[in-house]
Amino acid sequence: MQQRGVDRRRAILDAAGELFGRQGYRGTGLAAIAADAGITASAVVHHFGSKEGLLQAVLDDYDERSASRLAHYVGQGVTGLVDAMLDNAEHMTHNVHLATLHTTLQSEHLEAAEDHPVRRRFLDRNRMLRKAIAAIFRTAVADGELASCPDPEAIATEILAFQEGALVLWRLDPTVDLHALYANYFRRLLTDCGAKM
Repeated sequence: MQQRGVDRRRAILDAAGELFGRQGYRGTGLAAIAADAGITASAVVHHFGSKEGLLQAVLDDYDERSASRLAHYVGQGVTGLVDAMLDNAEHMTHNVHLATLHTTLQSEHLEAAEDHPVRRRFLDRNRMLRKAIAAIFRTAVADGELASCPDPEAIATEILAFQEGALVLWRLDPTVDLHALYANYFRRLLTDCGAKM
């Protein structure tokens, strides 16, 4: 029975992630998620309490799976950061709904109140990533991995802006080679920072 519950939760999370990405949170009802997962809407509520609870679980699952997949790049300096970004680009090309999920949910909540839990989650995640990336660039200069990086915070902000924009561009026009776009961007960035390549 426990494994059945685990499998059912996984099916619900997968269905919700796919539909929230394709139709948006507001455009997706519990009945549609339940139908995709092959269960009843009351079973969705049983596992997640509400549609809002399901959304939080979908976002938790997204973050946990991303962190687990990219964890082995931690501590590898700028090289590890670039490899993680390229890995992420490759992963997105094979899991399109994840890129769409992130972009759709973030866009849907841009006008939400500042203390709205989903908007706050994206904002906190963005600030945490910028802080972590800036620290990687500062350390890379101190360790001699890079010759210079006069403004690590600006570089970190630019990287996240590039990543968000690249995902939107690629989803609008799938002929764009996302991996090549990332590779070219980071090659130029590291050259500008005097990377010892």
